Amino acid sequence: MNSFSENDNRSSDIDVVKITEHENSGVLALSTSRLTIGCVLAGSKYIYLNDSCTPINEGEIFLIEAGHHYIENVVGDNGRFEHITFHIDSAVLQRVIFGLNINYGISFSSTHSCPKCLRQNFAIVADNNSLYNFFVGIDSALCNSGLLHNDIRQRIKLNELVYLILTSDDGCMRRKILRSADTESGHFMNVIYDNIFTDVSIESLAEQTHRSLTSFKKEFRKIFNMPPHRWIIEQRLMRAKVMLSSTNCTVSEVGIECGFTNISHFIKLFKQRYNTTPALFRREHSTAANNEYKRAVNE
Repeated sequence: MNSFSENDNRSSDIDVVKITEHENSGVLALSTSRLTIGCVLAGSKYIYLNDSCTPINEGEIFLIEAGHHYIENVVGDNGRFEHITFHIDSAVLQRVIFGLNINYGISFSSTHSCPKCLRQNFAIVADNNSLYNFFVGIDSALCNSGLLHNDIRQRIKLNELVYLILTSDDGCMRRKILRSADTESGHFMNVIYDNIFTDVSIESLAEQTHRSLTSFKKEFRKIFNMPPHRWIIEQRLMRAKVMLSSTNCTVSEVGIECGFTNISHFIKLFKQRYNTTPALFRREHSTAANNEYKRAVNE
């Protein structure tokens, strides 16, 4: 499994990025401290979460929250994968929403709640012509007007994008944007995501987020819908599962990479969660099996 950090290449508090690939990427571990909003223009993107593999097809809009993610870019029939993404700091997003409120008298809130919002750290919108046409326009601007190197134009386009999303139906994407604009919540989540795979105690996490242990646990459950220890173990096991099916790392190497210092304990937890050992899981989940699963999802 390849891995990359969005922070490694960040040049400002807003980045507009276009990626074109002519070969399947394989499963990538993406670590980002910023909100990502984008559109798949060619091919498909897959997001792996727990036991599911969710496709983002050509023409669909997606939002990925800050944190650790497992994705794969797959070329389409035309021989390429292509997407355009905006990477946005929570403070910038907050200013955009505040500006829309002050300048145009538009107040945004969300009453939306569904199991997907609680379970998934991403959202997908299909069949939205306004958003799709917006990204087609961005594609043209990237080629013709130097948008990549013009901060003012990027901010204008970001305002337009946020307005289009927040004035559409009150769904998962709108709710997640408003949550991402909460800078205090953003700091809390960044501390958590930065420490998922490190040997850190819950008490230390509470201290880093400037909360008492009781307050930390309450806030954690509010955001992630489960207790801290359980959620962190889930994230580590999920990463282990992806690594076992997409890398040649040994079981011990996978366990250590995913934050388990005791490999016997890692194997025990993995078996409790997935009803099989890491070695057997690897044997049963080859790359070919993953490709077959994705074909079934698309059908």
